[in-house]
Amino acid sequence: MTTFVKIGATSYKAADYTVPADRTFRNAWSAPAADTTVIQIDMVAARKIWQDKIRAARKTEFEKLDTLYMRALEAGNTSDQATIAAQKQALRDAPTNSGIAAATTPDELKAVQPIPNVTVV
Repeated sequence: MTTFVKIGATSYKAADYTVPADRTFRNAWSAPAADTTVIQIDMVAARKIWQDKIRAARKTEFEKLDTLYMRALEAGNTSDQATIAAQKQALRDAPTNSGIAAATTPDELKAVQPIPNVTVV
């Protein structure tokens, strides 16, 4: 049985190419350059994928902070409200972390973990 790797509208025979072992950025794979047999990873697309993964990972954190904020609001604790608001803003800013734009390889991109106590996978 022959295995093919489909990229766009083109299928490549997997045995003839070096395919990335890590499938985290599978949807960012791009056709190999004319002079190589290595499937490439489009870093622009990979960055978008990583930003989407960060957005998904922060959802639970937002929910936790929303609950804490409501409790602080009910208690009239403006100090806690301000702290929680700052934490929520940090979560909003996470997908635009400068490390994402600076990453030049998939491994560097995966090392960008902008949400405290949460591992983006």
